[in-house]
Parts: sequence; C-alpha cells; structure tokens
Amino acid sequence: MVEALLLRYDAVVGFAYRRLLTGLARSAAPDRTARRLAGLSDDDDCHLVHSTSWRADDEGAIVLTYVVHPDPDPDRPARTLADPHTIARSGRPGHPAPSDLTVDHVASHAVRHLALLEGTDPAVAAFLAARPQARRALTRVCAAPAGQLRPAVDDELAATGGR
Repeated sequence: MVEALLLRYDAVVGFAYRRLLTGLARSAAPDRTARRLAGLSDDDDCHLVHSTSWRADDEGAIVLTYVVHPDPDPDRPARTLADPHTIARSGRPGHPAPSDLTVDHVASHAVRHLALLEGTDPAVAAFLAARPQARRALTRVCAAPAGQLRPAVDDELAATGGR
C-alpha cells in the first residue's frame, strides 16, 4: 500500500493533512505511485514528495507513507494536526509497534521528518526556503531523530513518585 499525506500549513490553523491510500501494483514504483495518488505529474517540481515511514496495517500489508507538500488541492477538507510533537511509543521492548498508532501519529512523524530534512537535506532546505511560512513553522518542531527523543515525564516514574 502507498499512503500519501498531503500536508498544508496555515498560520492560524497550523499543520493539516489529507490522507490518500492506494494499492501498489506489482511493477509500479512507490515514488511514482505516491505522485500519481496526489495528482502530480512526473515533471512537477512544485511539490515536495518524500517517503517518511512504513508500517504494517491490521491485515499485515505494508504501508509506505509519503508526505506531499504543499497539498495540491488546498480547498479540499483536511484534518488539523493538533500537535506535531505527539509520538507513538510501545511500552513493550519486544513489541516495537505501538498498539494505539493512529494516522495522526504518522502525520506527526512526517512533520518531524520534514523538520529534520530541512536541516540536513539541501534539496529539501531549498524547497522550503521558497515557502518561508512553512519553513518557520518547521523550525518550531523538534527535528531530533526518534531515538533521541525523550518523553517529558516518564509515566512509570511519575506514578511511583520517582522510585
């Protein structure tokens, strides 16, 4: 499966996204499938398209997620991303997939991924430099790789009074 999260940013609303999903034909390239799913032509350089994550769905199919920015059809309804800092975690070290994973978690990860790329990938940085409002918004998002992120308060320590 290929999932495209069509991302937009508005100074009042913040980040919002639309989710599109399609199957991947046997001989199809995932990048091209994501572009077509978003309604982009192969020669469109006005949109950033980047794979951000993969996961297994409830039926065991692999879902490859792409972020597309800006949303090519910003007049369509979109879901507001309440907090791009929301992180899905598993509480069981031998079971890495979070049991409560939502598309909002995936979209939050995609936004953090873009924030990281803005500082590490010259092509993404140049693309975002031409979109200063979105770039400024991304500078307020933690761009640390997931393995370096720490919860503000460890729930177990908080529940036991730090013991």
